[in-house]
Amino acid sequence: MKNVSAMLLSGLSQYVGASIAVGLFTIVSGLSVGWGRIAFAAILLLLWRRPWSYPDKGKAVLFGLALGGMNLLFYLSIARIPLGTAVALEFLGPVVLAATARTKRTTVAILFAFLGVFLISWIGLDPNEPGVALGIGFALAAGVAWALYMTLGSRMAGKPNNVDGLAIGMAGAALVYSPLALGEFIEVKPDVAFWLTLAGVAVLSSVVPYVIDQLVLRDVPATIFAILNSILPAMSMVVGLVMLQQVPTWGEVAGLVCVSIAVLIATYRPKPPKLVER
Repeated sequence: MKNVSAMLLSGLSQYVGASIAVGLFTIVSGLSVGWGRIAFAAILLLLWRRPWSYPDKGKAVLFGLALGGMNLLFYLSIARIPLGTAVALEFLGPVVLAATARTKRTTVAILFAFLGVFLISWIGLDPNEPGVALGIGFALAAGVAWALYMTLGSRMAGKPNNVDGLAIGMAGAALVYSPLALGEFIEVKPDVAFWLTLAGVAVLSSVVPYVIDQLVLRDVPATIFAILNSILPAMSMVVGLVMLQQVPTWGEVAGLVCVSIAVLIATYRPKPPKLVER
C-alpha cells in the first residue's frame, strides 16, 4: 500500500506541476520552461545527493538525455493541446515498448492504443486548428522518448545509489539542452516570481515523481504497476479540467479510455500460480 500511495502521489505531483507550468508559457516558450524545470531539478538533486562518486556517469547521462528529451517534447506538446490529451498520446510509447513481447495480449493492447490515438487525434481534436497537429506530433515523440527513458531507467533502478544516477543524468541533460533556452531567458529576463514558480514546477514535476519512480520501481508488483499506469491518463485529464478548465470532448474521453485499457493490458503481468506441496 505504501508503494501504491507513492506512485499515485508521483502522478498527481507531476500533472499539477505541468498545469502550473502552462501558466509560464505566456512569458517564455514551452521549450524554455521545460529546460528550466530540468535545470532546477538538477541543481536540487545535486545539492541533496552530491553524487560525485557515482560510478556509471556515462550511462546516467544517457538516461538523463532521454528523460530531458521527454520533458522538453511534452512541454512543447502541452503548449498546443490539452494536458490530458497530451498525456494519453504520450502513453503510446510505453504501450509499444510493453508490446514488444508480441503475444496475443499485447497485440490487443496495440489495437486499443492506436484506436485511442485515432479518437483523440482525428475526432477529439481538430488537426486544422493552429498548432494542434504539431502538438500531437510532439506528444507522440515524447512517447518515444518515454519508452527510451523506461528502458534505461530500469537498468539503474536495481542499484542502491540509483537516485545519485538520476542527479547526474538531470545535470547532464541540463547542460546538453541549455543552448535551446538560455538565449530566450537572457532576452526576456523573467522576474523573481517567475523563477520561484519554475523552481516549484521542478520540484513537483521532476524531483518528487522521478525520485519516487527510482525508489519504488524495483519492488512494485507488476499488477499494481499496470493498474496505476492505466489511470494516469485519466488523472492528467482531471487535473487539466480542475486547474486549467480544459473540458475534454467526447472523442478525447473515448480515446483516453482506450489508451488506459491498452496500458493495463500491455503492462499487466499475472502472478504465477503457487506450487502445491504434496
